Amino acid sequence: MSPLDIVIVVVAFVVIVVGAELFTNGVEWLGVRLGMSEGATGSILAAFGTATPETMIPIIAIVFTNTPDADEIGVGAILGAPFMLGTLVMLLIGATAFFMRKRRGRDTLHVDTPHALRDMSFFLVMYGLAVALALLPPPLHPVKAYVGWIFVPAYFLYLFLVLRTPKTTAVDVEEEAEGREAFDDLTFATYLARFGARVVPRDPALWLILLQVIVSFAAIVLGARLFAAFVEDVSQAFGLNALLVSLILAPLATELPEAANSLVWTRQGKDIIALGNVAGAMVFQSTIPVTVGVLLTAWDLGPSSAGWPFGLMTALFALLSGALIWVQLRTRAKDNALPLSALVLGGSLYVVFIAYTLWAVHTGGTSTLSLR
Repeated sequence: MSPLDIVIVVVAFVVIVVGAELFTNGVEWLGVRLGMSEGATGSILAAFGTATPETMIPIIAIVFTNTPDADEIGVGAILGAPFMLGTLVMLLIGATAFFMRKRRGRDTLHVDTPHALRDMSFFLVMYGLAVALALLPPPLHPVKAYVGWIFVPAYFLYLFLVLRTPKTTAVDVEEEAEGREAFDDLTFATYLARFGARVVPRDPALWLILLQVIVSFAAIVLGARLFAAFVEDVSQAFGLNALLVSLILAPLATELPEAANSLVWTRQGKDIIALGNVAGAMVFQSTIPVTVGVLLTAWDLGPSSAGWPFGLMTALFALLSGALIWVQLRTRAKDNALPLSALVLGGSLYVVFIAYTLWAVHTGGTSTLSLR
């Protein structure tokens, strides 16, 4: 791996992170200009915006990168995103709330229990179906070509359920208020105003919003392309499985904006939108990117030829983490107050996965981790 490769991955990380921030901000403002409700703009468009980078990596790798490792890179990105959201990001939210408990004035996480349960239930069903498809015996593999089309309409069903839910409770009102407070000025307008342009960051023109969305989306695509190339180079240079490299590195690049937003909101005491952003993104990750993986790759998450089931383990841990949070919401969320240990429990699975990976590398050697 040359110094140029290091430069490429650093540039890719920066481009993806900055592009994700600008895209999310632009999409939220587009929702305002289109007259969408506060709740829809915050919970749906924010989740869609922050989920775009991790969706673009598998699309770029699988559809536009014609190399032997492309499918593994794409599948790794698809599996890694919900795994990191359900484990590490949840753990960080719980840890942030714990260390900031005096400033926040409470030692629990304030949640919208019915909505959180709806999101986690949807994730568990759809992601569980995706894992089941991956475990089908060879004679039943043609089933994937038909069932794979279920995931996109399933996400639109989820959007329908979110939008039709009446906002009548005090928690609903608080959620909308948090969404409005978390809403930032249009980034492009802010910088233009600093340079003397006659724009109002809190009331930007539609053309400026569209410009920011288009430019930031192009940046995400460019960063995803650079990232896919880097993962392929690293896996070949060290003889590592491209799926494993993508599982570890892809979420670090794509989930940074999402994690950062949720942690800031948690520190500010805006727990509902912090948890809702992550749960909504997990629903998105269990549907739209999964469609790409199921329909355009072999979608085989089982053990590699060396016997290390990294893909399957990641998928099962994501499901287990989601199930643990779902159970905690059902049994321990009293008066919409969730004990912080509920998030730490699922988050510990990320530590287990990293420990397992290091152990596999140490005992098997880098050459045994190659699928080629």
